[in-house]
Amino acid sequence: MSDTFLPGSGFDTYEEQDKVLVGLCGGRGCRAAVRILQQQGFAVAGAVVRLTDADDTVQAAKDAAKALGIECVTLNASELASQLAEEALPSDLRFPALLAAADRLGIQYIATGHHARVETDADGVSHLLPAADAASDESAALAALPQETLARLILPLGDFSPDELSDLAEELQF
Repeated sequence: MSDTFLPGSGFDTYEEQDKVLVGLCGGRGCRAAVRILQQQGFAVAGAVVRLTDADDTVQAAKDAAKALGIECVTLNASELASQLAEEALPSDLRFPALLAAADRLGIQYIATGHHARVETDADGVSHLLPAADAASDESAALAALPQETLARLILPLGDFSPDELSDLAEELQF
């Protein structure tokens, strides 16, 4: 992979071999996120949240993890609902599930394939920002995330345009 896919600032400040747990769905965006994080020096593991028994996302995520050469754990939303919040809907459990799994695995950071950015200011407060490419921005979908989640969240796709990610996918053949 060429160096053109490394962000110029923000993500290149982590220590080599910091660990990150990536929420996988099996799509090209998640695959790109894994490769970008690996090139940045992260040790990457994957996780998929099973929302229903008939969730095809689980097998797609496991297939993607195998192709990427990383481990993938399956997190069951129904079990997590009782542990995390009785009133939470299964679709609201993805970030808490990733954080809980990361904690159990001793992993500091979580990541997803969302197109947005997280930056930390001089006071240590993390802020959600729109993606560099306004047409692919998904920051509104993440706007309700609490500070505790933002402080541990890495969004590697937020610095790239769809064309750059398409070039990456072609270069890496996924």
